[in-house]
Amino acid sequence: MTEQPITPSITEITESLTRKIITVSEVNLNLSQGIIITTENKVRICLSDHLKRMEKKKGWLAPFGIFVTVIVVLLTSTFKDVGLDSATWHAIFIIAGLISFGWLLLSIREALQSEKVDDIVNELKKGAQIKTI
Repeated sequence: MTEQPITPSITEITESLTRKIITVSEVNLNLSQGIIITTENKVRICLSDHLKRMEKKKGWLAPFGIFVTVIVVLLTSTFKDVGLDSATWHAIFIIAGLISFGWLLLSIREALQSEKVDDIVNELKKGAQIKTI
């Protein structure tokens, strides 16, 4: 007769992990901290899913630099007939300025709507069983 292995309950696992992780020498009642216990795999998947969306916060830098450069060129340059007519060069830079301004506005909107660290933490907490100690 073979014995069935005994599988510990979630409560037993949580209490065991808590005892091994935390050594309490003093308790301060005005401090509370949430602990998320998860697998490395879940953290990797969550971070890779959210990282690109979080990077949109910095996406406005390139269009801003291009827009400022085009504006400086338009304000300080006297266009010459080199390959194209001077009026054509002026029009090209005006169009480039308008396009970079539109790109800048879209990038600012995306930066304001980009994900935050709290969104990642909430994703890690999804489906969790809450245990109070």
